[in-house]
Amino acid sequence: MKTYAFGADVGGTTVKIGLFTTDGTLLEKWEIPTRTENNGEEIMPDIMESINSKMAERGLTNDDVQGIGLDVPGPVTREGIVQRCVNLNWGIINVVAEMAKLTDLPVKVVNDRRRRRHHRQRQDRERISRIGRRDRPHDGLPG
Repeated sequence: MKTYAFGADVGGTTVKIGLFTTDGTLLEKWEIPTRTENNGEEIMPDIMESINSKMAERGLTNDDVQGIGLDVPGPVTREGIVQRCVNLNWGIINVVAEMAKLTDLPVKVVNDRRRRRHHRQRQDRERISRIGRRDRPHDGLPG
């Protein structure tokens, strides 16, 4: 049963990687440097090397992992093609296809702004649902 997933937030200086349960619980997080030289050609191999190392450390196989989510700082098509990531030195690149050369796990690529916007919208919905419940103990959320 696939009970784990990996997420990677690819930035210009570091890649933040997390191991999650499929219900979204963060189990572990770590960082690796983002090597942007040579048009960032080592970024995806470095990510996979780190994920493979973590899988070996924890005794996980591809049968245990649902997939990998990559969050990149640039426009992304539904097919996983990045239009341009200046701080990664990437031009147009099919991240899903390139990752498929490195892993058999499914890969999903999203734009980091879109992910953050979705997260903020979810937080706003949670805050709105708390309106009128002021008699309950304070939950740490404003409003």
